[in-house]
Amino acid sequence: MITITIYKTKEEINGFIVEGHSGYAEEGSDIVCASVSILSYTALNAMNLVAGVSPEFISYEVDEETGFMNMRTLKINDKTDVIYRNFMVGIELLLEDYSDYITLKFEEV
Repeated sequence: MITITIYKTKEEINGFIVEGHSGYAEEGSDIVCASVSILSYTALNAMNLVAGVSPEFISYEVDEETGFMNMRTLKINDKTDVIYRNFMVGIELLLEDYSDYITLKFEEV
């Protein structure tokens, strides 16, 4: 099961954690894990390339073996919020068909 925690304040999202593997299919054929991975890595890279956040203001940890990514932005702007919300929409769409393999929760920070 993949557990995704979205970190948010009352007004904005400032990070997320992805933990685990879905178990939907064998490694290399798991479309659920692949989908969550592409959403996560796209969000991470878009923070710099689209939102213009300097790398020193993006905190992240990745362990591909365990399916772990922890990402936080230390500086927020309108574009970072859009990127995080886009990530969240992608996860919510996956949940429509794969809720046995993904859990989404929110944590106020």
